[in-house]
Amino acid sequence: MGTVAEAVHSCHSLPLSMLERARGATMNATSLAQHLGTSLETPNWLSEEMIKCISAIYIELADPPSIDHGLPLSPVSSSSVADSSPQHQSNIWSPETRRNPSFYSSMESAFSTEGSNELGGAYSTMIEVQRICRDGQSLKRVKNMLQQFRSFVLRLEEVHPEKMRHEEKIAFWINVHNSLVMHAFLVYGIPQNNLKRISLLLKAAYNVGGHTITVDMIQNSILGCRLPRPGQWLQALFFPKAKSKSRDTWKASALKHPEPRLYFALCSGSHSDPAVRMYTPKGVFQELEAAKDDYIHTNLRVHKEHKILLPKLVDSFAKKSGLCPAAFMEMIEHFMPHSAKKRLIQQHRHGRFWKKIEWTPHNHSFRYLLGKELLK
Repeated sequence: MGTVAEAVHSCHSLPLSMLERARGATMNATSLAQHLGTSLETPNWLSEEMIKCISAIYIELADPPSIDHGLPLSPVSSSSVADSSPQHQSNIWSPETRRNPSFYSSMESAFSTEGSNELGGAYSTMIEVQRICRDGQSLKRVKNMLQQFRSFVLRLEEVHPEKMRHEEKIAFWINVHNSLVMHAFLVYGIPQNNLKRISLLLKAAYNVGGHTITVDMIQNSILGCRLPRPGQWLQALFFPKAKSKSRDTWKASALKHPEPRLYFALCSGSHSDPAVRMYTPKGVFQELEAAKDDYIHTNLRVHKEHKILLPKLVDSFAKKSGLCPAAFMEMIEHFMPHSAKKRLIQQHRHGRFWKKIEWTPHNHSFRYLLGKELLK
């Protein structure tokens, strides 16, 4: 335990606490740019590098699960991580390694979940992480990557989100939100108890532009998209509504109008959450639309052509969007088998459409799906 605690403290515990500062141990902007072979130009670039870096760390620390309920072995193969050479382990995030095409092809073949009985569509080729290993040896293996991620986090202090355009804010805050949650699990571990998991996320905070920002503030005060949490009383107890002063502080950084498709982009590490992807200001609306389509396509089930099973997250999206039954039916019919489409139209004509939908509860067990674009 002493080795683990030492590794956690030395490698990556610092960025989650706004009371601890170690600027002297952080690369300056020039050396950081030289290390990555690029220049630190925009807040969006910074958030993109953060989500790529933390995802690469998760892949390195992924713990292979056993076969269960027809699922294949973990996407993490022993030959790809455990047997990798020390040189590969220490330089996995270097510019030379990242520019090597063979690196990406080997990572994709090692971590793909293709063939899973559970995942479908675009999700079938994503990287699945069901557990992460946080022992001292594993953390030392990714020490350089953790230090790199720390430098990114500390650079958030210089960001001014209030100066961003709408699409820049959306992409930036999605990437930062997902990075922050992943970082919290990396530092504190993954509690199996839902209550402890909520408590864990309360500890996670970044300094953005000189202000302490939490997961709940990003969801509520900035993006206006609160993810499902277990138990209403737990939400009231541990996630009280933000005070007016807090809302005023982030008013300039918040979205000017709601974006319901954020439900398919934000991830808190739950099994029913959408996959983690990298979002860019240039293509954020197309990326959000693709995320929505992929999520519905993967999770929609038709039970004997009588019941349409959909995740509760889709219900939240429909309500936030204000979709009428006709618009909702039009949205999901694209993802249904041809034989079921005819029955769906008949049910809608007779006013029985909503009675045929069954909302499946949100599964809060831990899992991450990572888009392959995060490796590039």
